[in-house]
Amino acid sequence: MAGKLELLLGPMRSNKTAELLRRADMRRQYAGQCVMVLKPSDDTKGGPGMVESRNPRGHGKMKALEFKSQDPWEVVPVIAAKEKDIGKRVECIAIDEGQFVEGLFVFARWLLDRNHDVLIAGLDLDFRALPFGEMLNLSWFVGAYGGSITECMAYCACGNRAFYSQRLIEGQPAPYDSPIKMPGDSYEPRCGEHFVLPGRPH
Repeated sequence: MAGKLELLLGPMRSNKTAELLRRADMRRQYAGQCVMVLKPSDDTKGGPGMVESRNPRGHGKMKALEFKSQDPWEVVPVIAAKEKDIGKRVECIAIDEGQFVEGLFVFARWLLDRNHDVLIAGLDLDFRALPFGEMLNLSWFVGAYGGSITECMAYCACGNRAFYSQRLIEGQPAPYDSPIKMPGDSYEPRCGEHFVLPGRPH
């Protein structure tokens, strides 16, 4: 028997993390499930060992097992030790900022095949409006294993739905050729009309 995947996709400020934490908390509180929350090391918004929503009115924060973004497999022995300690299966694995996780597709399949339900939240597109990491590939699992895809909504300052994460460096739109990951940047959700990408080749 395999687990099911709940995939939470959207741009910045679409409450993906808040929804992940809400679902993790509901599983713990109402279903009595053991839920392990994981975060890749490239996620810095919540501090070490903590997943935190930027929405002050959302589900705030939750302790998380942090792992190297390049090696999600290092959590496998920790999951096994947790199951030995509690004497039952860990029913759910929740991963925030999935776009940072290398090899996420194979890792998610491994978890699902071992009957863990998996919750994954992350950006669908990077600041260049290109697929970010392996997040969009994960939709295959919903068809093959069951589960759901939730498109988390954000809104541009003009009031229209935002599909893009506008990266700003010192208040100005970041150029296309800037690094995918960089310190000192900030983001805001924007619609297609107000999304700006200087230097885009096409």
